[in-house]
Amino acid sequence: MRSDEPSADGKVEALLTSYFSRMADAVGLPRSVALIYRILFLSSEPISFQQIVETSGLSKASASTGLRLLERVRGLEVITVPSDRRTFYKAELSIRRLVSGFIEHTLQPTLEAGDRFLGELDGEGEQSLSPLHAERLASVREWHRLARELVPLLSLIDPRISSDPSP
Repeated sequence: MRSDEPSADGKVEALLTSYFSRMADAVGLPRSVALIYRILFLSSEPISFQQIVETSGLSKASASTGLRLLERVRGLEVITVPSDRRTFYKAELSIRRLVSGFIEHTLQPTLEAGDRFLGELDGEGEQSLSPLHAERLASVREWHRLARELVPLLSLIDPRISSDPSP
């Protein structure tokens, strides 16, 4: 291997950076979140906030925002060490937990908002819609109904997911 070529580990890091960035793009997450996740994913030990900032090159604000987002969607585990004031982080490695966290904190709230938006359109004024708008509204309602039916199927991945929006 030439000295200017990356090591095998360096190639894997670059590949995973690209992979996680693409996945983040696909679900609407910032690439900084993908970078943080890749750092945690490749670490065998929990990592401190300062280590994440130093390794990623992100600002403290971006790193903090990314870590909060990953925590909210269950993409990481927060580790506390009794003899250390710092907070440490460890990547969630279970695809089931990652998917269920994303669904619970992203898909379900979006569907609930859709229920409210589409509920505002019920009844009054629908008779006066143009044929085009009536057809398009019917399409969106069908899409929404199908998406709502999908959530219980996703509970097969993780039973904590349900179509019941109540806590």
